[in-house]
Amino acid sequence: MADMLKSNPEINQIFVDFYRQVFKDGVLTLKQKELIALAVSLGAGCEPCYETHLEKAKKLGNTDEEVREAIAVAELVAAGKVRMMVERIDERTRDNGGCCCG
Repeated sequence: MADMLKSNPEINQIFVDFYRQVFKDGVLTLKQKELIALAVSLGAGCEPCYETHLEKAKKLGNTDEEVREAIAVAELVAAGKVRMMVERIDERTRDNGGCCCG
């Protein structure tokens, strides 16, 4: 991956600039943004991102309790996604008289 990024430094620099802009204090503090980032990383299934944002969140003073609560939010959203998929599929199969592939 690193070789691919090096092959197009302009695009890589755009990403780096975007990252720096997003992770500035704004309406949300950097401390809050890192909690969001670690939860989103879990939802996206990106272990390296999660590890990075967990480390940064801790360095910024987020407590274990704050981190655990952010993780719980990620868990809830992931579980909610499954529930919504089931509900939508149930609606479609009920309206179509059965499974789309059967």
